[in-house]
Order: sequence, then structure tokens, then C-alpha cells
Amino acid sequence: MSGISPDELHALSERIINSGVLGRSKKYGAILRYLVECTLEGQSPKEAAIAVDVLGKDAEFDVGKDSIVRVHIFHLRNKLDIYYSDLGLKEKYRLDIPKGQYIVTTSANTETEEPATSITGKPLDRPSYTPWLAAFVVFLLILNFFPDDELADSAVFSSPLSVAQPWQSLLDDELPILLVIGDYYIFGEVDENGNVLRMVREFDINSREELAELQQRQPATADNYYNLDLSYIPVSIANAMARLVPILGSKADRLSVKMMSELDTADLANNHLIYLGYLSAVDTLLDLMFADSGLSIGATYDELINLETNEYYIGSTGLSGDGSFQDYGMVSAFPAPNGNQFLLIAGMRDEGLVNIAQQMTSPESLAVLMEALKGENPVSFEALYEVFGFDNTNFGGELVYSRLLDTQVIWETRLISNQ
Repeated sequence: MSGISPDELHALSERIINSGVLGRSKKYGAILRYLVECTLEGQSPKEAAIAVDVLGKDAEFDVGKDSIVRVHIFHLRNKLDIYYSDLGLKEKYRLDIPKGQYIVTTSANTETEEPATSITGKPLDRPSYTPWLAAFVVFLLILNFFPDDELADSAVFSSPLSVAQPWQSLLDDELPILLVIGDYYIFGEVDENGNVLRMVREFDINSREELAELQQRQPATADNYYNLDLSYIPVSIANAMARLVPILGSKADRLSVKMMSELDTADLANNHLIYLGYLSAVDTLLDLMFADSGLSIGATYDELINLETNEYYIGSTGLSGDGSFQDYGMVSAFPAPNGNQFLLIAGMRDEGLVNIAQQMTSPESLAVLMEALKGENPVSFEALYEVFGFDNTNFGGELVYSRLLDTQVIWETRLISNQ
């Protein structure tokens, strides 16, 4: 526990709870206190124990069918990160919940961040060129879609989409628009001689900083991993971008692109934000996406659960063995306290991402969605589409779920604070 005494640990956890960063829900504070007590007693509680002892579930609670504990731990872990990025900068110790575990750990907290280093001790501060490359791709797409004489013609961009949500909130002012691409961070697994044996993709490790944290938490295995400064994006993003670019073309002068692995909290404050990628790559935005959602992540990112009906939506791409697929695409839209709009467009896999991009850029589909939501161009909503097909051929897409969102509940997470 890095030399922290039980009294100091209790005091630290209470400061975090009383700071307000955990939101109005008392469940996060209760979970934190529970994990602190278990840790001090040398216990690592099971998921079912947390559900029963803290969340009030009955003894028959099935962790395989209900992910409520994993969801709460995920949110709590993110809220701790938020605390130490702002209110907890002066804390002597940092409190964390290691990924994949139900305990708390403490380490010395430093106010100034040291440059990340690899296991060889070399600095990992090489400049990233991915945003420039991504922006160049968007520029080429715009040129490809519109000849030079049409780019200057504003009539090209006059469409029903410009006055329909979710696009109206993004296009009717002069705020910059940030397109966030859901990329995947790749690191290397090395042998005893330091040679890279294979490249690894781990959902819980999505940046070189998170890899460095893993190496710090697990020094015994730190030498097994090596930062390669590599990432990749799904091939379906190009198709999805091709559908969004014509809509955003009139705002090309204030459009920028960034990889999810390089997204900063500061980016969320003053930009309209559009996320495009897999559900499993939403990463730091997942907390916001599901803060007031009627859906919950299941056992994997290929599974969503309707919290009201307990209906499961499970992607089956590639599982049948006959080339058929069933996939899902999800959209979540809501404004931020500063007035900027968030639009998260995510698929479980390629087919779902392509289809949800189609649905969100079709006036007819948006009209059906708005009718289902029973609202006049609501700015806060979520929806889920099912798509099925064979051999990469999309045979249909259908709206299977929609719900209005409460913006106040979403931002009680205080992901953006004191901006």
C-alpha cells in the first residue's frame, strides 16, 4: 500500500467521496468504502459479493446475466482519474482500482507528470503524426466528393440533414468540430532478450500512458511488454467517414481530427465532438455514453443489455461459420454544459458501424427515429440499430431501441469540471 496507514487511507477515500467527483449517487461512495475495508482486511471480494453487500442485490444474483458491478467499477475508476486530474493534484497518495480486480491500491502521487518511458528506459515522447494524417484523409475525401467548382457552392450542403438532429446542433454555430476516430493502441510482447514476439491488443490498455501504468503496477511482468507507438483503426471507418464528410464539408475550415488514444479532457470543453468507431474503442467517452443510458455493456463489447426489459442484443459477426452476420450500431447524442454537442456513432463490428453511419446520414431514417422518440428534434437521445446480412452484404437495418436522455444526469459525472 506504498506506506500509507489505514487512517490515511480512510481519510483519503473520504476526501474523494466528499469532493463531489463521484456524483450524486451514493453507490459509488459505498463501493469505494467497501473496497477500502476489504483491502485493509487483505480480502479481494468477488463480483457477486459487491452486488449483494453494496448494491442490495439478492443472493441469487447472477454476474453472468447482469453487469451492474462491472459498470459501476468502470465508472468509479474513471471518476478517480478525474479526481486526480483536478481536485487531487496535491494529494500525497494516489488511489486506484486496478483493471480486472476489485481492490484498491495506492501509490505516491506526483503533481508533475514525468515523460513516459519504455521498459528500456527510452523516452516515449515521439511526436504523433496520426492527427495530421487523419486530417489529410478527410481533406482528400472532401475533394473526392466535390469538384472545385462545387466546393464554393453552399447550395451543395443544403439538405434536410442541416435542420435535423443530431446535425443541426453541430452545424448552426461557429464552434470547432472535433472528429474523434476510435483507434486501437498496440504494444509488443517481448522475450527475455527484448525481441518482440508478437503485437498485443488489450481493451484495458489504450495508450502508452496506460501501458506505463500497467508496468508500474506490475513490476514483475513489466519487462514482458514494450511500447511500439502503434495503433490501428477498423477498415469500416473509411466507409463511415465517407458518409459524414459531405455533411461536414461546409465546416471544413473548423473541422479537425484526433485519435481516441490521444484525446485529452480539455478537448471536450470547447469543441463539438463526433466519435466514429467501434463500441469497444469509445474508451474515455464510455462513461458519458452510458451515464443515463437505458443500455448496459454485457460480458463483452459485442453485447448490450436493455436495462428495462433485460433483452440482450448480441452481435454474431463471424460466429456462425457460414458468412452470415448480425450486428448492432449505437448512436448517443447530448449537449455539454458549455453548449457544445456530443455525437457518438459506434458499431459493435464493421457491419454495425457502416449501418449506423448510413442511418445517421439518411433523412428518412432520422425522420423515423425522431418519430420514435416522440420529440421535436431532441438534442439528447440514444438509439440502437440491428443489421444483418451475408458475405459483407447488408440485407437490412432496423431501429430496435430508442430513448431520450437526461443531460443533467450525464454531466453529474463532472468529466468536465471548472472549465
